[in-house]
Amino acid sequence: MPHVIIADEAYPLMKHLLKPYRKQELNADKEYFNKRLSRARRTVECAFGILRSKWQILDKPILTHPGHADNIIKAICILHNLKETQFVFQNENRQAPAGRLNNEAKVVRDNFKAYLCNNP
Repeated sequence: MPHVIIADEAYPLMKHLLKPYRKQELNADKEYFNKRLSRARRTVECAFGILRSKWQILDKPILTHPGHADNIIKAICILHNLKETQFVFQNENRQAPAGRLNNEAKVVRDNFKAYLCNNP
């Protein structure tokens, strides 16, 4: 499976931009795929929200070369994970608190649907 960006209905379906099926196209498998895709998108949005709340640089556009922005984001993720790991080790004895569709893009989405439907 290729790496993809998860999008909502407002974006076009592209080879590396995965969006839900339209309501008119739905059958049971496609509806299941849409639910799983929506859950994944919410999880990603939540993760970015957590990072954004802790790292002010993410509150506005990062005005630098794209390669530098990539490195900044990777560094933020690494630092966040280190901080979370330290928290877990410090508290390990405590319980954690509770448009247009093209064929290639359709194939990618159908492959994800098949994978998700066969691996619930």
